[in-house]
Amino acid sequence: MTVPTPPVATVAPSLRPTETAIPLALGVGAVLLVAAIVNVVAGTGFPGNAPVEQVYSFGITVDLLVAGIILLVRGIRHRRRPRAAARATRPGILAIIAAVLAVVAVLGTLLLGGLDYLGQALSGERLRYMYASAGAFYLGAAWCLAFIFGVVGYRRGGGMLNAVLAIGALALAFLVLAAVLTAVVIYGLALSD
Repeated sequence: MTVPTPPVATVAPSLRPTETAIPLALGVGAVLLVAAIVNVVAGTGFPGNAPVEQVYSFGITVDLLVAGIILLVRGIRHRRRPRAAARATRPGILAIIAAVLAVVAVLGTLLLGGLDYLGQALSGERLRYMYASAGAFYLGAAWCLAFIFGVVGYRRGGGMLNAVLAIGALALAFLVLAAVLTAVVIYGLALSD
């Protein structure tokens, strides 16, 4: 004798935003695009006999534009996914990668001339734009991916460690951005070499 099984009630999954916070993606993307504009405008003050500095500035502008556009598109083309039964509170792989890339970008910026730039600033010597921008130029991919993965890796309700890694990666990447923009403005105003 076959016992009929009772029908199983299915509940349509509720929808939730993707793990990326939309305002964070739009905000960081917009800041990167504005930074690219500042970099271009300040670069117009570069002397004509500084081709290497112009290449550095151009490369940094491209990096900022690419990362900014990716994040704006990510924020605008927001999708909804079915709600997960339980969210993991351990850090996500993208937050970890973002933190590693941000540390690489900061260390690279310091080791490829940033420390010399700081030393010149503290000792009152004439500053050199290439010292401040070399790390961001040569490690531009790691730097911009730190922005992108930091935003994408941030998850609401993803746990404290995940938030610290993602936001920390963004903070370090913005630190490099602040150094690069400061150097390009100073050089564009002919206050450094």
